[in-house]
Amino acid sequence: MFGKDVESFALQFEEAAEKTVRGTAIKLWNSITLSSPVDQGRFRANWFASYGDTSKVTNATDKSGQKTISRNESDVLGQADYSQFTLTNNLPYSLRLEYGYSDQAPNGMVRTNVKRFNRLIEQEAKRNMPK
Repeated sequence: MFGKDVESFALQFEEAAEKTVRGTAIKLWNSITLSSPVDQGRFRANWFASYGDTSKVTNATDKSGQKTISRNESDVLGQADYSQFTLTNNLPYSLRLEYGYSDQAPNGMVRTNVKRFNRLIEQEAKRNMPK
């Protein structure tokens, strides 16, 4: 009986850890996408959840960012291995936008949102920990 209780307890924490990692990635990436500057929407559409292959580029546009957010959420939730996620934007001008080229995001998108990472992961951990 004790062994089954310990196993159940361990599984609860494993599930909580997975939900925390996935939820944090989604929240962080949503914020990066929505804080990205918008002209035609191509830059927002080029944020991709990646798992080794980081060479995606699209000519699609997404001014609101909602299609990109939905795609990346599906990718994060559908990926079997949740231990490592990468968000990429391979447009040639992405570094310029990150480092002050845009009046819409003078402090960048990634740097400003990554500063919130610890707070996001703490919030997700509290939300997902077994009661």
